[in-house]
Amino acid sequence: MMSPRRMRRVFVPSGKRTNLAIERLEQHLRTSFSGKTVDQLHRELQQKMIPILTGQDPRLRQTLLSDSSQAVAKVLDIVWEAAKPNLIGRELVTVMAKDQPSIKIPRAKLSKAYEVAEGAEIPIGTEDYDSVTLAPKKYGVRPLISREMVEDAEWDVIQYQLAEAGRAMADIETEKIITQMISDAGNSAAAATPGTLAYADIVDMINLIMTDDFAANVIAVHPSKFADLLKDTAIQKAMEWGGPAVAPTGKIGTLLGMRVLISTRVPTSTPFVADSKHAGVLFIRRDITAEDYEDPVKDLAGVAVTARWAYATLRANAIGKITGA
Repeated sequence: MMSPRRMRRVFVPSGKRTNLAIERLEQHLRTSFSGKTVDQLHRELQQKMIPILTGQDPRLRQTLLSDSSQAVAKVLDIVWEAAKPNLIGRELVTVMAKDQPSIKIPRAKLSKAYEVAEGAEIPIGTEDYDSVTLAPKKYGVRPLISREMVEDAEWDVIQYQLAEAGRAMADIETEKIITQMISDAGNSAAAATPGTLAYADIVDMINLIMTDDFAANVIAVHPSKFADLLKDTAIQKAMEWGGPAVAPTGKIGTLLGMRVLISTRVPTSTPFVADSKHAGVLFIRRDITAEDYEDPVKDLAGVAVTARWAYATLRANAIGKITGA
């Protein structure tokens, strides 16, 4: 005869809401959510952490090892592990995380200094300012999973959907940042050989950036243009003379002091270089978060993944694009 515990797992009382995504994740984690949503558990966890961080509660182990903590951490961990490799945009700009409805960033137009004779009056420097105001927009995705998918799948449907949501969130962030940076680029030069990115093209663009008193420290290219670089004899010689070996990893760590970022979100024919410290800013009001979702009428369950952020270019001349590559 089945035990009451097993009977409870098999039969669900009439009218009780169930969440297939959470149930599946419970089985994987061997934890119980007590009928609470991931969002509720997240808020409760934050409240529990406040006295711990302020030193008023010594029960650190009990809180961090609770079922609620493990459940929330697991959901966000799956989403973030999938998102991190694709968050290329965050390596191109300065990232600011603020819990504010908007943020105003001042830009100073530096004044000129003068040579001053002994005993003479020091001239007054007039410094002009303007500013950029960023108001975050909301981005999100809500993958839904049917009961049949959960029942019939031979692999972890829930974990796969969470990972896909994380990748989708990273892709839209990266795509919008890159698109805006290329559009705002204050420096532009055509590739010497149409359809091919060469070492000399990059050197010429660095020269333009330096002429505007910026220091390019990152280059973003499409995979096909990265292949052009690997075939360029100038790059091969640079690797031979003290550069890191390319063959074991298939990657170029740095090129002329710049980190090399590869993404399909970069247009094939428009690679670009930038001074990431001055080019632009990514304002994050709320980073990637997840909460469970259920549609009992359609017998669907899933997770809603959202974020609120905004990007703005601050110094257009800190960005240079190579066209026709």
